[in-house]
Amino acid sequence: MQYHSSYNMVMVTVVITILAFPLAAQDHTYVEISEDGHATVVVTPGATDDQVFKRSDEVPYGTSPDWENTLRRQVGALRVADLNGDGWSDVVVGCYISNSYPPYTDWENLIYFNTGSGVLEAEPSWVSADEVSTGDIQVALINADEYPDLFAANGGGISNPSRIYFGGPDGPDPVPGWTSQEPGGAWNNYALCIDIDHDGDTDVITANQGASPSDPYRPMFMFVNHDGVLEQAPSWQSDETSIQGFLAAADFDADGWEELAVSKWVNFESSIYDNRDGALQTIPVWTTGTTDSDKGVACADFNNDDWPDLALGHDPTQVWINDTGTLAVGWESQATYFGHQDIAVCDIDRDGDEDLAEVHFSNGQVHIYLNRDGVLDGPPSWTYDSPSVGTAIAFGDINGDQWPDLVVGNSGEPSVKVFLAIPTVSAVSSGTPAQPVLVGNFPNPFNPSTTIVFELTSPATVDLDIQDATGRRIRALATGVELSSGRHEVTWDGRDAFGRSVPSGVYLCRLGAGTDVVTGSLVLVR
Repeated sequence: MQYHSSYNMVMVTVVITILAFPLAAQDHTYVEISEDGHATVVVTPGATDDQVFKRSDEVPYGTSPDWENTLRRQVGALRVADLNGDGWSDVVVGCYISNSYPPYTDWENLIYFNTGSGVLEAEPSWVSADEVSTGDIQVALINADEYPDLFAANGGGISNPSRIYFGGPDGPDPVPGWTSQEPGGAWNNYALCIDIDHDGDTDVITANQGASPSDPYRPMFMFVNHDGVLEQAPSWQSDETSIQGFLAAADFDADGWEELAVSKWVNFESSIYDNRDGALQTIPVWTTGTTDSDKGVACADFNNDDWPDLALGHDPTQVWINDTGTLAVGWESQATYFGHQDIAVCDIDRDGDEDLAEVHFSNGQVHIYLNRDGVLDGPPSWTYDSPSVGTAIAFGDINGDQWPDLVVGNSGEPSVKVFLAIPTVSAVSSGTPAQPVLVGNFPNPFNPSTTIVFELTSPATVDLDIQDATGRRIRALATGVELSSGRHEVTWDGRDAFGRSVPSGVYLCRLGAGTDVVTGSLVLVR
């Protein structure tokens, strides 16, 4: 995509005053504005539109999308999760509204349910009853039942409150059942759903900004969950008021409590906030030391030393390596342009190393950096050049083959695209399919541990993962293990990959043997 971009230190309402005059007279001119109002792009066709560039055949995605929708929307966020309990992953789409040109006429949130055969429905059968500007959407168990809920982090020029669509046996209620009540209102850019105090229920932290040039800053807020009831007015906020973009959490200091990592807009330093025995501190314990803009943050153990590292959507993209609690820049991307809108972590090639992905708003490109035995590729291993601006990315197994598929969000039509993972022959276990049988886990519900029992009818290479309700891998219990035919048992102690106890909730046990995959549910009650 060819483009002319600018980054705005003020809100969208001012940007449109500048742009509205010439646009009405221009034919075929498309102007896109980011969900936070800070980036404006004039979109024009490019010679490499809709093309894929691969430096490595180990990236399992093809040269064109395998599925795409037919709706013109501005996508603020994407999530892949089983929302209706049928064992198949669905795609959740959070949509925002801005003063882009030509104007957008619809911005409800959407769910594309899986038809049950690994194919998404052509038109979304779930549409939110409300229509507000959603910059982020998260899937979590909030109200203490077994059904996944949707938390929509809302904003826009009038600071729409955030909302929750509570889950049910057939999917979330399209009518929100909870609204936030931030003091003074806030434009929510992102939400992090996490049990920050380890009391067994899910709290919510939001990254925020103000809604006008005269009032541009807000603190971060945390809504504490009390036995399945999320408070509407936040009881925690950061001391600093700023423009925050994205949030992530990891136990950076190995004290058993997850710290909060936040990326911040220009003039503010991206930071980590300490968690002291469940009490999140209000001032940073660590900062990058630079006020350059960062957009996007993710945590993963990239170098396989059992310490979580920090990835930032910087210019260039950076990974801060964690050396026993001390962070320092250890990797930088060698791509040629950076205008981040989102970053994500996923073991894309299933080699046991976490890979890094990013999407750029201004040029619409998606980059994937493969991790090779603890070292990320410098140049992108795989690039997709979207014809429009890039707004979101997500990973999840949509077609049920236990490989992570890639979902890309754009502003325009189509607005959602899916690249199915098609692994190379060498990456797929050869031989007769093992036809695994997931007998179950005992006990279920359980606390603190449970034994997972499965049977193989023939020898196979086995992967056994624990996932949360969103399909995100919590723990790999077995990766590429050669097992004989017969009955096998594996115990899960209710902890994640970093040894932290996970909160109460419904988790997925995903068993892969050869090319076959079976999934079962585990209920943890603390």
